[in-house]
Amino acid sequence: MESLLSFAEELERRDADIAEALARVEALQAEVDELRTHATAAAAFLVTLPEALAERASDERVAVEARDHAERAAREAEQLAARAEKEQQRLEAERAWQRARDDLHAAEFWVDQARAAHAELERQGAERRAEAEVLVRHALELAPRLRDVPATPADLHGTLEWASRARGSLLLEHSGLAREREEVVREATELLASVLGEPLTATAVAGVRERLARALAGPSS
Repeated sequence: MESLLSFAEELERRDADIAEALARVEALQAEVDELRTHATAAAAFLVTLPEALAERASDERVAVEARDHAERAAREAEQLAARAEKEQQRLEAERAWQRARDDLHAAEFWVDQARAAHAELERQGAERRAEAEVLVRHALELAPRLRDVPATPADLHGTLEWASRARGSLLLEHSGLAREREEVVREATELLASVLGEPLTATAVAGVRERLARALAGPSS
């Protein structure tokens, strides 16, 4: 009787240990997956950043050129309005001047928008680079908690490679632990079935010793 109860207690201990290990692995999996997701997004953004910045700079140059052209056109229209002698000429010149001023205001607004878009992209780039540094540090902090996956990330690319290896390693570890737990459940199920004389039905390992003790004690217990 004592040997059976000791075996049941050992099964409960093994099950609890495996459950704790599984919880640890699953928590690490969640952290690595989150790290990998953010690192992938940051890398995708940063790889396109130089071209995007060049486009913003080009947009800004075009906008400035258009504004400069509008300024010249507005000055010329103002001068024509000032030189107009006849009433009809003066009215037409003033209308042309007003249109030129409107075009200038639109061009100035375009410059402001282009500069703001360029500055915003530069700000986002700075944020992503800072985020990349944080992600690299986080990978280095996580690495000692994993088996057989050395801490190698020195940059974002290295972090992504490490996260991919870590993800694979954790999947294997989780699979191994799950098989171990299935084996413990099988042993607990067979133990209870042998004592109770019942058909084999998957049994939760927690509480097996207590159930076994009641069964061994008999109806009088």
